Amino acid sequence: MTVTTGATVEQKRIFLRSLRRSLGQLGLDIVHPFAAQSYNATELGQKNPMHTFGQSSTLSFVVGSHKSFWEPFLRQHYPSKFQSEAEAKDPMDHYCERLIPQVTLQALKDANLYSESEGQEHTTTFSVAFSHWRITVPHAGTPPEGSKPTGFVAPPANTLPIQHVAHAAGFAYFNPIAFLNVHPVYGPWFGMRAIVMVDLPYDLSDNELLLITDENQTGTYSRDSKPIDNNPAFERLTPKEIEAQNAALELTKTALLTKGWDARDWKEWVAFRQSLAKDRPDWQRWRYSDDQMRYHYQKESEFLALCAESLQARENSDC
Repeated sequence: MTVTTGATVEQKRIFLRSLRRSLGQLGLDIVHPFAAQSYNATELGQKNPMHTFGQSSTLSFVVGSHKSFWEPFLRQHYPSKFQSEAEAKDPMDHYCERLIPQVTLQALKDANLYSESEGQEHTTTFSVAFSHWRITVPHAGTPPEGSKPTGFVAPPANTLPIQHVAHAAGFAYFNPIAFLNVHPVYGPWFGMRAIVMVDLPYDLSDNELLLITDENQTGTYSRDSKPIDNNPAFERLTPKEIEAQNAALELTKTALLTKGWDARDWKEWVAFRQSLAKDRPDWQRWRYSDDQMRYHYQKESEFLALCAESLQARENSDC
């Protein structure tokens, strides 16, 4: 018989450490814990809530990446090994969709919160929703290999608006004019990949392992799973300067949208993103490389293959 069991404090710590370590090895260095209820309490969340699994405060994560994602991803990019048209169409999304559920499952197993041992079977239910489902039709979700039907549940039927979830979670301020989230440490130079929901209680002590620590000086500043009220990009500006900055953003955005999307104009979109960071030179260190930026906006498979071949050849020659 398969049953769901409670978690001890130590089991939960093992789970969090394993999750963060394994995701970091994949280039997914951002793991922001929060209570699903902080988003569910919002107007959008009431219409399309996250799973809570009956918990009063449900442990959830925003999983993301910054510029350090590029090289770990390129190291495993081999187009000749693609097994589906979907993988070839967007290998970065496929990478995240394939591996984030696997890593979550393994972290639960490491903490003995998910066992397949005969006579000791038990599960901790979890679900994963991906940011790229905002532009595709979200399917039921594919359970990772080694999971049981009772352990992995499909994400909400309607796509979770990850930008609004991130804002409600206290991770990154959503700028409604630029349609971009701004992080206190990374500014606009990061990407959000998935939302993970786990049938475990969220507690502020969970943040000690996943936010700012001696090993993670670049983590988020939020420690309380509450929305960020102020745009970090504007915190050094006067109200008059903020008004002028918002007007400039609106003007540029309107011009770009009126012109229509053309992949050849990607540098104009980069400049728009950069304008959110113009008063914060400390964010410049997190700016994506030119190659990473180009692929982010153009999604050229041939260019991605060249980048991967170049990195792999360079590292092989150093061996």
